[in-house]
Amino acid sequence: METARALAASVAASLAFAASAMAAPAPQTDASHLATQYSEWAGGQSNADALVAGLRNGAPVTLVTNGADRSVSIAGFTPTAPMSYGAVSTALSTAQRSLAKLGISQPNAEQIQAALIGGEVVTSNGALVPVRGSVASRGGSGPVASR
Repeated sequence: METARALAASVAASLAFAASAMAAPAPQTDASHLATQYSEWAGGQSNADALVAGLRNGAPVTLVTNGADRSVSIAGFTPTAPMSYGAVSTALSTAQRSLAKLGISQPNAEQIQAALIGGEVVTSNGALVPVRGSVASRGGSGPVASR
């Protein structure tokens, strides 16, 4: 009888542990963590996912943003080489800060593109300001192709 109780207690404990393990959320990957961190700034989760995946894998990135005035902004570029998650984080953070210095907290697709690969940014007061680009300023493997 004592053995049966011990076995029942052991099974109950195992089931409780298994149930809590199944209920626990899966840990975020580096990619999903970065994308979540920049989704609002990038104009949505799909843009943030595209930025992180494209920069990480050296793959084409296409961004689409919608303005408050119902305007649509589309931009794209292809990084010249894959980047580590640390480099992706640094590039996005630097791009975000460079636009914030220009008074842009909710950039459109073209502004994000310029902040990452270089180009000109139109500010809220209509001024055209050149930016170097956080990916271009990393040095390394040459120009980044835009499209």
